[in-house]
Amino acid sequence: MKVLFVDNENDILSLLEIAFETEDDIDLVCERDSARAAERIGQEEFDLYIFDLMMPAPDGKALLGRVRAVAPDAPAIICTAKADNVARQELLAAGATEVLHKPFDPLTLPDHLRRYARA
Repeated sequence: MKVLFVDNENDILSLLEIAFETEDDIDLVCERDSARAAERIGQEEFDLYIFDLMMPAPDGKALLGRVRAVAPDAPAIICTAKADNVARQELLAAGATEVLHKPFDPLTLPDHLRRYARA
């Protein structure tokens, strides 16, 4: 499974790269630059997308819109520290498959992603 993970926080991406080192069935592609990630969406095929919500333009919601335009059925998860139900419902209405609240446990993320990829 090929996963595009976009977050502008270097610490989070470093933790994820370590957490996914032993996951032979998941090819985690980390992108720190959301503009570069937007270019990759549509140029490369990914099985699952996961984006931080709050990034410099384009933000996670804009990247979600790009995914929905080129891969309408692909699972797309938004990560956010905004834990309120209104924000969650807005993201789901915009096409997110799920909203993952930060902070999350990077060690449990591989199993979480596998569940969405199989669904």
